[in-house]
Amino acid sequence: MIQAGVPGELAFRYDAVGQDGRTVRDLVHASDEASALRRLAADGLVVTRLRAVGALNIRRTRRELRFGERVLVLRQLALMVNAGVPLLEALETVRDGLDADVGRDQFAAVIAALMQGDSFGHALATHTSGFPAYVHALASVGEASGRIGEVLADAAGQMDFEHRLQRELINALTYPLFLMCAGVGAIGFILINIVPRFSAMIGDHIDKAPAASRLLLQVGDYLSAHTTMAGLIAAGVVLAAVTAWRDRGFRQRLYRLGRRAPLVGGLLKAREIALWSRLAAFALAHGVEILNAAALARQAMPDGQLRTGLLAFESDLKAGRPVDIALARNTTLSAMDLSLLRAGQRSGALAPMFAALADKYEGELRDGLKRLMSLIEPTAIGLIALVVGAVALSLVLALTSIYDTVY
Repeated sequence: MIQAGVPGELAFRYDAVGQDGRTVRDLVHASDEASALRRLAADGLVVTRLRAVGALNIRRTRRELRFGERVLVLRQLALMVNAGVPLLEALETVRDGLDADVGRDQFAAVIAALMQGDSFGHALATHTSGFPAYVHALASVGEASGRIGEVLADAAGQMDFEHRLQRELINALTYPLFLMCAGVGAIGFILINIVPRFSAMIGDHIDKAPAASRLLLQVGDYLSAHTTMAGLIAAGVVLAAVTAWRDRGFRQRLYRLGRRAPLVGGLLKAREIALWSRLAAFALAHGVEILNAAALARQAMPDGQLRTGLLAFESDLKAGRPVDIALARNTTLSAMDLSLLRAGQRSGALAPMFAALADKYEGELRDGLKRLMSLIEPTAIGLIALVVGAVALSLVLALTSIYDTVY
C-alpha cells in the first residue's frame, strides 16, 4: 500500500512477497532504509529488493492533469517502455513525478488495476479522465501487438497536434476578444455616464426625438439608475457562460451546431476526417487488420453523419466490398481521396495512404483556421464600430430634433 510522503522523506522502490505468496512491486516513503524495511514488514511483506529513488520534495496540488501534462505523460511512458522499462515500473515512475494529486491518484488506480490482471487500455479508460477515447483504444492495440511504446508515442503525437491547434486558435482569438470586451466596456460607459447627460439636456422635449433616440435615452437612464443591478446581471451572464462551457453536454450541442455553420462546419468536417484517417493509419501500421482498425478509428468520432457513415462502411467491409467502394457508398470523401486508398489497398500500403489522407485534411484544417482568423478580427472591429456609430447617431438625431423644434 502506497503511503503519501512528506517533503524531505526518501522514496524507496521495493520488490516484496506478500502473505499470499504474490509478488508486490511498489514505492514506499520513509526517512531512511531501516524505516522503510520496518514499515513494509509491518504490512506483512518480505522484502527481496529495496533501493532509494530520491527525496520527496514535490509540491502537490489537488487538481487534475492539464492537457499538456497528459501529452507529457504519454511521451514519458513511450520513452521508458521503448528503452526496455517494464510498463508497471514506467507507470510508477510517471506517477511519482506528478504534482497533481487527482492525476496521481488516477495513475495509482491504473497500476492497481494492472496488478489485478486488468488490460492497460481498459484500466486507462476506467481510472483516468481527460484522455481522448482513441488513447484508450490505441493502448489496447499496443498491448495486443506488443508495441505499447510505439503506440503511446503515436497517441502523444496526435494529442500534441490537437493541443497545438487549440493554442493557435486561442492565440488568434485573444485580440478579437480583447477588442470585443473593450468595445462593450466603452458602450457601457457611454450608456451609463454620457447618455443620461443628453437626456437631462433634452428634458421634456424627449417626445420629439426619433424612436431610436428615445429608446437609447431610456436605456441610458435605466442603467444609470440601476448600475449595481446591471453589473450583477453582467457578472451572472459571464458566470453562466463559463458554467455552460464546462458542461460536456453543452459543448457537444455547440459542436453539433457548429457543424451546420457556413465556415466552421467545413473545418470540423476536415478535423474529423483527419483524425479518423490518422487513427486508422496508426492501427494498420501496428498490425491491426482493416476491419478492427476501422472500428477503432470510428470510436473516436463524435456522433453525427460521419460516424453513422463509418458504421455502415464497416458493414460493407464485412460483406466483402473493397475499402474505396465501401467509403464511396457511405461517406463524402472526394474521388481523389478514394483513388488514393484504392491504390493503397492494391499495393498493400493502406496504412501510408491513410496517413497521407490525414496529412491532407490536417493541412486543409490549418489553412481554414487561418482564413477564419483573418475574418474574425475585422468583423469584430466592424461590429463595435457599427454599435458605437449607432449610439452616436441616435444622440445626434435626438439633439437635431430638439433643435428643429426650438427653431
